[in-house]
Formats: sequence, C-alpha cells, structure tokens
Amino acid sequence: MAYPKIMSLKPTELIDWCNSRRKEMGISKAKLASLTNVPESTLDRILSGKNPEFRYSTIQPIVTVLIDYYEEIPQPDSADESQSEYYYKTIEGYKLVVENKNHIIEQAKFAYTKLEDELKYLREENSIKDSIIKTLQDHLAWMEHLIDKA
Repeated sequence: MAYPKIMSLKPTELIDWCNSRRKEMGISKAKLASLTNVPESTLDRILSGKNPEFRYSTIQPIVTVLIDYYEEIPQPDSADESQSEYYYKTIEGYKLVVENKNHIIEQAKFAYTKLEDELKYLREENSIKDSIIKTLQDHLAWMEHLIDKA
C-alpha cells in the first residue's frame, strides 16, 4: 500500500487519511485511543474534522499507529507467498516512516538555509546602517565645529 507524504498533507486531508486508514485497518476508536494514549474524547474531536486545529504532538501518535500497526493483520498460515506479502507490507510501512522523516529533515534544512540567508542579509544591512550613522555623526561633528567657530 502506498501512503501519502503525511507531513505534507493539509490538516483536513490528514484527518481524512486517518479516518480512512483506521476504517481500512478495522481499528475502533476505542482501540486507537488505547494504542495511542490519546483520550477517546480528544480522538473524537480531532477525527470528526469539525475543528481541523490540533497540535502535532496530539496527531503524531495517531499517525504512527496508523502507519506502523500490524497486530490486526493475521499472521500468514503456511504459504510462502502470504508470508512474503506480510513482510513486504511491514517493510513498506517502515519505508514510509523513513521517507516521512527524510521529508521533514529536508524541510528543516531548507528552513535553516533561509534563516541563515536572512541573518546574513540583516547583518549586511546593519553594517551599511552603521556606516551611514558614522558618516552622519562625522558630518554633525563637523557642522558643530563650524557653528562654534562662527
């Protein structure tokens, strides 16, 4: 199963994905609340979609369980093909987690670079302002000197 890049989804899309994934996996809200340690009332509030405002720290355990949770998938009986399919699904889940973490790291690196550029610009701008202030102070001192002589 292909998963979306979870961290790039809009809040409403993430809620929709969580709801459809939970239903697909056959996990009740009570079971999901138990697995995530998120109170069922909070889970209901988030997954209702009525208020798509939530903290990442609240949705993160929900998403993690919905990506990684395989307890509900029956263990393969005897056929090698079933066993390999089970392992393939497990590996795909882990790949998705790594891919999402890599996506977050790339976003953080990009933001860091932008902040570095902004800081460099501000330092250069302040250097120019300091130079102008020094020049103006020199002119004021020169004008004071002229006024005192006059």
